[in-house]
Amino acid sequence: MPEQHLYALVDGAQYQTQRNKGLLAGTGLFPLFKGTPDAALSHAGPWLVDVARVAESFVEELTALERDTPSLSWLISPQDLDGLAQLLQLKLEVRLPDGRSALLRFWDPRVLANLAQTLDAGQREEFFSHIYEWHLLHNGQRVWIGRHHADAQ
Repeated sequence: MPEQHLYALVDGAQYQTQRNKGLLAGTGLFPLFKGTPDAALSHAGPWLVDVARVAESFVEELTALERDTPSLSWLISPQDLDGLAQLLQLKLEVRLPDGRSALLRFWDPRVLANLAQTLDAGQREEFFSHIYEWHLLHNGQRVWIGRHHADAQ
């Protein structure tokens, strides 16, 4: 099994509301709206955090945030920060059946849990293929979505 990395996927707006400060790009933090049409909203959008590259006190802050509000999930993946960020950026926009595009808020744990249950097997495999495991709190319970089955458990 290739080396795995632990990441947090954080809702920037929830972080700012709950902590009275915004996330700032830097070592170990990547705003997923960076370089997209929504770049002006990067502060409020999803942020990917490489847990190994940030201070332990920040990880503790994220853990507390997770308990306080549905605002983050944890990912285990073999990709480095930039590679995983690029893969996740490709999932931000979806095409609706009528041809319109929509923003898919998969960084919200409530959306992610419902997404895992709503997608068919092929769609789940495509969406979760680059993630070894995805952990989140859903309705007060710890659940995880594994790459091989992609069902919220």
